[in-house]
Amino acid sequence: VLAPRASSRRAQASGEPLRAAALPVSEHGGSSSSGSSTSQSSRCFRTLVCTSVCGILQNRCAGRARRRDGRKHSVVPGGTARRAALQRLPDADIIAAMQLDPSCLRVVPAEERSPASDGEELRGNWLPLFRGSAPYVAMFRKSVMVFHIPGRLLDSSCSEELKGLMGDISLCTLLGVRPVLVLSLEHQLLSRIQSEIGDEEAGSLDSLIEAMCARDPASANQVRRLMKQEAGLVCSEVEGILNRMADQSKQSFSVFASSQLFSTSPRRAASSASSSLLGRVHAIDSVQILRRLTEREVVCIIPLGAGSGSDPRYVPSEELATEVAKALKATKLIFFTRGQKIVDTTSGNALATLQLRDASRLVAYASDHPELLSDGQSAEVFRYLELLIQALGSGTRRGHLIDPMRGALLQELYTTDGSGTMISHDLYDGIRLANSGDVSGILGLIEPLAAKGLLRMRSTYEVECACNNRELVVWKRDDATLGCAQITMFEDAPDTAELGCFVVAPQCRGHGAVLLSYVEQLALVQGLRYLFLLTTETMQWFVEHGFKEASLDALPPSKRDSYDLSRSSKVFVKNIQEMPSEVQQRFTFVEVDTLDD
Repeated sequence: VLAPRASSRRAQASGEPLRAAALPVSEHGGSSSSGSSTSQSSRCFRTLVCTSVCGILQNRCAGRARRRDGRKHSVVPGGTARRAALQRLPDADIIAAMQLDPSCLRVVPAEERSPASDGEELRGNWLPLFRGSAPYVAMFRKSVMVFHIPGRLLDSSCSEELKGLMGDISLCTLLGVRPVLVLSLEHQLLSRIQSEIGDEEAGSLDSLIEAMCARDPASANQVRRLMKQEAGLVCSEVEGILNRMADQSKQSFSVFASSQLFSTSPRRAASSASSSLLGRVHAIDSVQILRRLTEREVVCIIPLGAGSGSDPRYVPSEELATEVAKALKATKLIFFTRGQKIVDTTSGNALATLQLRDASRLVAYASDHPELLSDGQSAEVFRYLELLIQALGSGTRRGHLIDPMRGALLQELYTTDGSGTMISHDLYDGIRLANSGDVSGILGLIEPLAAKGLLRMRSTYEVECACNNRELVVWKRDDATLGCAQITMFEDAPDTAELGCFVVAPQCRGHGAVLLSYVEQLALVQGLRYLFLLTTETMQWFVEHGFKEASLDALPPSKRDSYDLSRSSKVFVKNIQEMPSEVQQRFTFVEVDTLDD
């Protein structure tokens, strides 16, 4: 990858000093984007090495020429003599020129090192990101994820974007993810039908095929031929990219691409001419898919499924991806957008998380307001949301809407902040304000901890009063009380409240962040800014969730006067308005993502 440019070769012929030049990355198969800092660093490093070696070789050649001819000048005249001297240079001299001179090396004590020499400027921000990604790597190892690859990415004009996305998926595979790729054909088939058959009607592929078959039933054979051709081309392209990625990264996975992993039934009545071309998913061969995933194969599914005869039927790839995720009980179903985001117009923030209940309400609202669907990109997002709602309702754990740009998938999966929108089951399912019927369950949680001296004992009357004053929050599931918490406000500190009686049942101890998040959201709704708590135990857990130790002066005056010195409780305070609520919810989602729902 290193060679003198033509100008440098001319300089050799004319006797000018030899200069090294690195070939542009694009000349040896890489990306020539000027925006890549890594490529620029690599080019600079190669140029520096080449320049140094050529300079050393030139000086050695000049020295040999002086000793041979007895001359005292330092430049060998004539390009022919220079080339001859270089050709006679022994391999040992070349190797020696590339080695370090031991006399130039020494150990520098730490106190003598300058701040610029400790390598901090080279680290950037990768270290905390790398450490922060470790829990996600462990979380998603052996997880089945279904990726829908839109047809527009398979267009030649988006080849670099496709390679970047395939590279990200390949890295996910290296980290233990078991990926299933569902490839779309709609974009390619629409283009081929309109160009070769000459049908210029706009609309979806389904409507185009139905209209063609209604006018001329014989055109079904032409469409079927194009389907098979495009399926082979798309499959070959994706398989080739993934195989090259595996070879470059020395990975051991292989690629299995097929359209025989699901069966179809007719989408329309049997009397329709298009019934032999259009279908819907009838069954998924989940046993074979899971077996191939455990054998470290990347499974690619083509949306042409087996029908009642020998000819396959086309199934919309989005629907196929949803059915595959449902059949496999996938950890994630991921749709790649065109870069559009769902934004909360009240705050101007893009939604990092969307609970299932809110997603359903959004889709229902859009169906009542057709103007929201007039834009193609908006309609695409709402279509994806409908399918994600179906998948999550049938066992899929999470859904994602992600930009396909290079690195966005990795950021969404392996960082807390993410890059897209995550759709999840309702985070606060079963959590609500307590009523008088919850008193016995709450006392059942409090009493064991109070007996150990970890919590102040509350009487039945005290708990009933807190319920009637709507201060207590209870978390119940199947009539079992899983947790409780109390918010007590103060007249002499209207923006501050005490978080007390925070208890989570042992079987749900890892889900305490969910209850805390609900309490914080409730406090925000009530116009509060600060939450404080008094505790003698579990200080570290609250510190990890944003609370900071404070003095007694941080308490409201009325609470300070009633402080029990005998318990020696420490004070912790949290500003709940420092972080946007949607970001806080994503943190909570991530924390409990490894736990069973």
